This record gives sequence, C-alpha cells and structure tokens, in this order.
Amino acid sequence: MEAAFPADHPWRRRLAEVRARFGAQAYPGSPLIAALSLRETDTIHLAELHPQEAQALRHAMLPWGAHIHQADGWSVARALTPPVPRRGLLLIDPSYEIKTDYDEIPKFVGQMHRKWNVGVIALWYPILAGGAHLPMLDALTEAHPDALRHEVRFPPVREGHRMEGSGMFILNPPWGLAEEAARITGIFSRLGG
Repeated sequence: MEAAFPADHPWRRRLAEVRARFGAQAYPGSPLIAALSLRETDTIHLAELHPQEAQALRHAMLPWGAHIHQADGWSVARALTPPVPRRGLLLIDPSYEIKTDYDEIPKFVGQMHRKWNVGVIALWYPILAGGAHLPMLDALTEAHPDALRHEVRFPPVREGHRMEGSGMFILNPPWGLAEEAARITGIFSRLGG
C-alpha cells in the first residue's frame, strides 16, 4: 500500500516519522497522524469516554500537547464549536456501537454546521453488509448536497465480519481533496478493493 503513494505524500511522511520513532512495524492511528500534521499555532482536542482508553490516549499523545477530554465526544464537540480561530477540522469518528448513532449523526452534523459553517466537518463511517449506514447517508446527502462523499471497498477481514469498506462524508472539503479521493479510489481498485 505504501508504494502506491509518492514518498513526499503527507501520509507517507507521517508513517516514516512514526516508524523512525517507534520501530519499523509501528502504524499510527488517526490522533497521531493529526498531531504530527499540526502547525505550531494549531491545537488538537481529542475525546475518549472510556477511562482506560482515555488514559492510554493521554499517555500516547503527551509529547504532542494534545488536549485529552475524558468525556462524550458529542458534548466536547458541542462545547468547543465554533473554535477560535474559526477555521479548523472536526473529525467525527464514532464507535457505531450504539444503534441510535446512525439516526443521531445527521442531526449532530447539521447542528455543528449551523454553529460553524466555515469549518471542515468530516465524518468517518463503516460500509456494512446489510446497509445499516445507508439511511444515515441518505439523510446527510439530502441536508448537505454539496458535501464530498468518498468510499473505498475492501474484503472483510475475517469470515462473518460485516465491514466491507470505509467512507468519509465531508462538509467544506479543502481544495484538492476531491481529486486526492479519486486517486485513492484508483489505488484501492488496483488492490482489488
């Protein structure tokens, strides 16, 4: 997968930084990728409700000065939106373990967009066998027809696993993101995803 991206691609640079620091097999999660991509004037807030996971996140992100909130991510986002300065990114990465998430997410995204219409609001979602995600996407697309929706498909990791792909729904996508998303679609197509 790495070879599909040029050496100067931001993801490849982040991966190289992580492996230089933590070993050749290390792979960063999204909080570390984000932290490594920050400029000196940027701040990062991360929310994790589970006490042990919040502690692990706090420990892992300490060198990067991340603000860790042991709290519900929905309430943290509501409290911090809109940020100062008003330009920024809200990444929504729910667990989807609570069935009502699929119904609540379109409402939440709408609330955040009304409060912060210039912010980049990005939602990650799993593509599931059975299509549990589809009504959520229909509601989001109807409310935000100009948003960027990008999906990649891949085989389930094991027999009976319901996740068949991964998607992003992005309001106010940065310039060039649609083209990069199309390039990623091509990479996954060549890999058989």
